[in-house]
Amino acid sequence: MKKKSLISILIAMAMTLACSLTAAAAGNKDEGRSEERLLLLRANAAEPVDRVRFLRPMHGFDVVSDRAILVWETPFKAWLVELRESAACQRLENELSLRLDVRSGDSLSTRHGYLVGRNGILCRMETIREVDVPAWREARKEAGL
Repeated sequence: MKKKSLISILIAMAMTLACSLTAAAAGNKDEGRSEERLLLLRANAAEPVDRVRFLRPMHGFDVVSDRAILVWETPFKAWLVELRESAACQRLENELSLRLDVRSGDSLSTRHGYLVGRNGILCRMETIREVDVPAWREARKEAGL
């Protein structure tokens, strides 16, 4: 009986380890994809600007990584916003809601701009760069992302 119990425990431990390794590999794959996506965005972005004024409400935004979001002014015009490195800004992709705290109302600014997480966590904007959306989409397609 003891031998069967030990074997059962070892099998359970092996299965748990296999599941953990599979989850870790999937996490690393997603992390690698977000890093690759960020590199493509940087390669297709213009020089940084201090401020962007929007003439209409923002269309939306996507979390690219823990340090970057893609802000869509329209479905065809986007801005890569990189965030200052901070422990508060980790796991943004797991946030149920995010909002931009823009002091001037109609502008993104590296001076006064923050990304605000669900629990009021503030992530300061470090750089803002316009993305050449058609070129980025083509590069993404070629990279298989």
